[in-house]
Amino acid sequence: MTTEIELKYLIPANNEDNDVVADNITAMLKEHTITFTLDQKQLNNHYFDNKDLALRKMDIGLRIRGVDQEYEQTVKTAGKVVGCLHQRPEYNVALEDNQLALSLFPEHIWPAHVDVVKLQKSLQVIFNTNFSRQTWLITQASSVIELALDRGEIFTSPNIETLAINELEIELVSGDEQALFALAEQLMTVVQMKPGKLSKAARGYTLYHQRDGS
Repeated sequence: MTTEIELKYLIPANNEDNDVVADNITAMLKEHTITFTLDQKQLNNHYFDNKDLALRKMDIGLRIRGVDQEYEQTVKTAGKVVGCLHQRPEYNVALEDNQLALSLFPEHIWPAHVDVVKLQKSLQVIFNTNFSRQTWLITQASSVIELALDRGEIFTSPNIETLAINELEIELVSGDEQALFALAEQLMTVVQMKPGKLSKAARGYTLYHQRDGS
């Protein structure tokens, strides 16, 4: 189990402008002689729940992420959001394919009354996210931070409506939580961004409810 600690910011929705955003971030890091490495991936995510939204009611998020034919299932349990700072316990398990295997998670993450086998049989994909992620893995003082620029969309299955993903996530890999805020202040000098209070999963559930008219 790890605890995800990150700041989330929304940025303008124009993709061409966001190509400039990426360049400006890289230039800013170089200007401040901040050590970093660059990477880019395409992330495809399936989020699961059942018709009763049992996971949502337990404040549990469940997804399978696919990257380059490699798969990982993730559970995020109840956490807290203060401003744009998100903190949630997170459990990750590598998979051989894109099929759920809830038995691979620790038993204690589920409420005592939950029959995990029965729960898994009831689950289905209720929405998806598909986005490109450009990351800067940053070493600053004694802290390591992953800065991610995500661009793509959230959509239901079947794909009726979509929500745009255009955001920056500043996640603490190791070190001092205050380093996230220090980096955010530096980013604000070159990026137009505003605090994001909702996770991709929360926005996906909103889209799901809109689709079902509930």
